[in-house]
Amino acid sequence: MQTLSRPAVRALVLLSLLVSWPTFAEEPEGRGSGFPSWLALSVRGGYLMPGGRMDGATEPLYLYEVYKGLFAAIVEPTFRLGAHVELGPWAQFSYAQMRIRCAAGRVCPGSNLRFGLQGNYHWNPSGPIDLWSGVALGYDTTSFEIPGAEVTYSGPDVSLQAGFDKNFGGNFWAGLFVMGTGGEYDTLKVNMTGGSGRESLRERAFHVWIGFGFRVRVAAPAPADKT
Repeated sequence: MQTLSRPAVRALVLLSLLVSWPTFAEEPEGRGSGFPSWLALSVRGGYLMPGGRMDGATEPLYLYEVYKGLFAAIVEPTFRLGAHVELGPWAQFSYAQMRIRCAAGRVCPGSNLRFGLQGNYHWNPSGPIDLWSGVALGYDTTSFEIPGAEVTYSGPDVSLQAGFDKNFGGNFWAGLFVMGTGGEYDTLKVNMTGGSGRESLRERAFHVWIGFGFRVRVAAPAPADKT
């Protein structure tokens, strides 16, 4: 069996690279960029306005009587299923603007935490402006303090959301969003100095959060649809 000389081996390697170059050059956009095409990381900042009742009692407590609004930050890693569909968890952390007062000139402190799962559809994922809309299922825990006690309402909710992301080069996107959330609190917990109590609410009522804001996103551009 004849052994190839070193110059012949080098020539074969060079020829192989030249033949393979068109394949590398046609690699879909988004690959080789250092960011996985199946993952997207987004952070939203926005403002949410309250409405509706917190419970269904004869003399109900209204959500807007407790909160003026929420300055919210939403963290959302999502996973792509094809070019158009994304699924993933999300968590919302909020700074609460309180309305309810504990004393003259002093509002009661409060907080709000939400988390859940979402699914979004991207209408033009390969374009410079990506319109999207979706549904998010969540669980809302909202707390406030009154003299001598801390009160916590919690329960499930659902959000409808939509927005757009503009590509500013590479994997960086930014845009605006709007969302509307509706739900019912089904659990009430009260912590006092002498003890605590928890109960399932028999009389429930519908409440809403209406929000808007901006979103910053890191995601590899989706490949264009094949026709």
